[in-house]
Amino acid sequence: MNCPKCDCDAVLYPEGIEGEKICGVCGTVIDEIPSFKGYAQWTPEWYSTWSDQDSETLKEWLTTLRAVTCQLNIPNYPYREEAARTIRTQKNSLFKSQKLSKNKRETVAGLIHLTLKEYNKLRPIKEISKELSLNPKTVLKQTWLLSKILNAKKRPFDMRRKNVMDYLHEYAGKVTKDKDLILSAEAVLMRIQRSGGNPIGVAAGSLYYVCKKSKIKISKEEIGEAFRISARTVYTNEARIRALLAAKLDENPLTVGILADPLVTCQN
Repeated sequence: MNCPKCDCDAVLYPEGIEGEKICGVCGTVIDEIPSFKGYAQWTPEWYSTWSDQDSETLKEWLTTLRAVTCQLNIPNYPYREEAARTIRTQKNSLFKSQKLSKNKRETVAGLIHLTLKEYNKLRPIKEISKELSLNPKTVLKQTWLLSKILNAKKRPFDMRRKNVMDYLHEYAGKVTKDKDLILSAEAVLMRIQRSGGNPIGVAAGSLYYVCKKSKIKISKEEIGEAFRISARTVYTNEARIRALLAAKLDENPLTVGILADPLVTCQN
């Protein structure tokens, strides 16, 4: 199967998480198969998707990003989208640097390494380079240059410390495809905000809470596996959330109908 754009017969990548086939040379999407994307399906913006208003240079960077992430089988959300957001927000610095632009594919590989690192998903540069058939020394050099340029602006990757909502959005899609259920968990978290606790555990507990409330048979073990914590931690946080919501009901009895059923807020 040849690429319709560059007519090469290179291996098409990746038939990965999104089921899309992409030319390994120019990054052109050959075929797309719609699939559920988890939380990212209703996120307000896709940074990796360009429009007619975007410059050709930006399109080239995003095309390279898509090809690299697909070849590495990197999920679109949140990793590819975070990398794409970095490219967009820091495009002036990236595009002006001849050293970064000259080896665009190596630079994007370095960006993926740094983005995954921010999410505690460390993937060694040697491994990434091998998968992409790149020189690891060049990738390492581009990674260092990229980090230096972005840190000079004191906004490395334009990323902040993840909070409880971030963890819910990142892991909940691995447990359920029910959008309303996840939105219900989000509504619960909004009601107990600033209540403290480990954000991953609290996010998992909120999902378990709405599952029990809605009588959906998703066990604490399943949620714990998806969030990479123990089932006991899921249960402990669910019990704590239940107690917090009960305390809020005691403080304000007029909110009984709303707090008792998190789905009410989502449906309204």
